[in-house]
Amino acid sequence: MQRPCKPLRQAQGGKQDEYASGNDERIYPMKTRRQNRGFTLIELLVVIAVIAILIALLMPAVQAAREAARRMTCKNNLKQIGLALHNYHDVHRSMPFGCGFDNDVLISTQGTLDDRRYSAHSQILPFLEQKNVYDLLDFNVAPFHPFINAAVAEQSVPGFDLTTVDNGFAASIVMSVLLCPSDIDRLQIVWAHNNYRACNGADWSGRDGNGMFGQISSVRMRDVTDGQANTAMFSERCKGTPDHNVRDHLSDIYVMPGIWSNDTFRDFCGSQSPASAAAWPHNIDSGQNWLSGNFNWTRYNHVLGPNRVSCKNGLTWDGVIMSASSRHTGGVNLCLVDGSVRFVGDSVAEEIWTALGTISGGETIGEY
Repeated sequence: MQRPCKPLRQAQGGKQDEYASGNDERIYPMKTRRQNRGFTLIELLVVIAVIAILIALLMPAVQAAREAARRMTCKNNLKQIGLALHNYHDVHRSMPFGCGFDNDVLISTQGTLDDRRYSAHSQILPFLEQKNVYDLLDFNVAPFHPFINAAVAEQSVPGFDLTTVDNGFAASIVMSVLLCPSDIDRLQIVWAHNNYRACNGADWSGRDGNGMFGQISSVRMRDVTDGQANTAMFSERCKGTPDHNVRDHLSDIYVMPGIWSNDTFRDFCGSQSPASAAAWPHNIDSGQNWLSGNFNWTRYNHVLGPNRVSCKNGLTWDGVIMSASSRHTGGVNLCLVDGSVRFVGDSVAEEIWTALGTISGGETIGEY
């Protein structure tokens, strides 16, 4: 015979005993408190601090990855330019000139409306898949006719717009192949800007030079006796800024007129640090357009190494040191005559960098 279940003990007042009720909080006090408990302020602050530390650790890696991608894009742009130059040579049996002719003789000028100072860039447009832009250009007039340069001063004239310049519409067309994504664009001018420069040589001449792209030059591949893998065609240079109060030696060119020779000018300019050069007047319009062969906009030379101070003897035609420069860390991209593109560090030996700028200097170039 089964024994009857023992009835629950009753507490005073007819309530079940506290140990018999499964619903009474007093039976499971710790469980109840855990179910209702949230984050404390200290815990929340610790979590935020951990997240902030992780972000701080990850950001340099993310920025480095982004810069690596930008540098690769810059390198590919120069490869396209190199290929376009080879295709141009195949068709015309010579390289384009770096700057067209002008009427200057012994006395240099900023130009006249009889000049045709077009750039190498303007001539290779059909080989950069930009024939539509090329077809808009009228090479029978000065690049910015009826203005000599149509720079900032001309653009401040009331009524100025693209239609007042014969080649205005073409000159305003932005081409990504001519722009390095690592650079910053602070220019305030209607013309499409440019980061890539044709090599004029390794001396201070603002005209003929001894490189691939002098004024009214027509270099052929057979003229490159130093070797195609040892001769520079194009490199890069940072774009300028409209603010004269800003000093940026990667884009500025400092005006140092005087009685100089190639060697004395190189030595003096080479002795300048960014801080000391800032005491001189400077031009800020670096790379403001791709159309004109002006040294400030589309050419450079190998007198001083990458990212060094740049100088000119009053006007670039009378002597100039226009250094290659970039916002990449530690050097610049360089397109060689064989079409290859190399990253050349700031620490490259001066004699090697100079030798790369000439087409027939007979120099011996080691590893760099």
